[in-house]
Amino acid sequence: MKTIIGAMLLATAHLGAMAADLPKTHFKVVGGGSHNYTFGAVEKPFWDTTLPEASGGQITADLTGLSESGLKGPEVIRLMRTGALDIGMGVFAYVSGDDVLFEGVDLPGMAPDIDTARKIAQAYRPVLDQRMSERHGIKLLSTIAYTAQVFFCREPVSSLSELKGRKIRTRGRNMADYVSALGGTPVTLPFAEVVTALQTGVIDCAVTGIGSGNAAKWFEVANNLYNLPIDWSIGFYGIGMKRWQRLDPAVQAFLQEQAKVLEDRLWEETKRENDFALSCNTGQAECQIHEKASMTAAAPTEQEQEELRKVAQGIAQQWGKSCGKDCVSQWNDTVGAVVGVTIE
Repeated sequence: MKTIIGAMLLATAHLGAMAADLPKTHFKVVGGGSHNYTFGAVEKPFWDTTLPEASGGQITADLTGLSESGLKGPEVIRLMRTGALDIGMGVFAYVSGDDVLFEGVDLPGMAPDIDTARKIAQAYRPVLDQRMSERHGIKLLSTIAYTAQVFFCREPVSSLSELKGRKIRTRGRNMADYVSALGGTPVTLPFAEVVTALQTGVIDCAVTGIGSGNAAKWFEVANNLYNLPIDWSIGFYGIGMKRWQRLDPAVQAFLQEQAKVLEDRLWEETKRENDFALSCNTGQAECQIHEKASMTAAAPTEQEQEELRKVAQGIAQQWGKSCGKDCVSQWNDTVGAVVGVTIE
């Protein structure tokens, strides 16, 4: 016990000495949507408390939620690259207009669960890191995910075929292609407009995180949940290379260490949120984190899962054509090896 306590004291002293060596540095940060559970549970405590405390007060940050910042999301990479924004959070599907390679981390249907989604993100990270640095002037700090992107619908959906002909709000080109392959009609709508669109019948269903939809009270206008995870809205925290290169090397090392802390907490808390989200939306006793609703839920059968695997592989093939030979080779060596899929 004396040995353990001594080691802890030495480690604390070492951390204190490291913090004392850090020059005072302040960051302006734009995080995720403040309506999301992980913004309040992870992002805000990290930037407001964890980072300053770990640095002995030397490293501080002002965090703003995406909606409060006045940004929509797709422009975050360009703002970091030019130095107009220090550190930002983005969803790869939102910024894929800057680079189709980004879509490879979260292709529809490739990750049936969040553990697989994280393995994919870890495998593809070196590809993303190199591309963001060399082509976009961004230093990748952390990967993140949201809860499973599923269908919130006005009318019951008890089978895959019942999605055919429905107008479905989607996010991103690949998700739209996936919905089209299932026979649905994809509709592009901002998140804030979905409730009204569901109320008025402009759309029949909308895809979002199974937790995010609850937080936004979509269950008040959509009584039916089709629990088919399309993807996980995998995203990132990054810093512009111009800002990164001006940082003291000690601050760079510290920020990278703390970014790993942030990444682990975001994935762990999102997994916990995802575990409870179905229970909350369907009003089960196991509900935690979100509000109890009374939605009716259904999910694809084993036979339908086989059909979905074929759809997912077809979307991956389409993506490969747009991304190019080198891109496909990188994907096959990383993500493909994880999920057992090869793009020709």
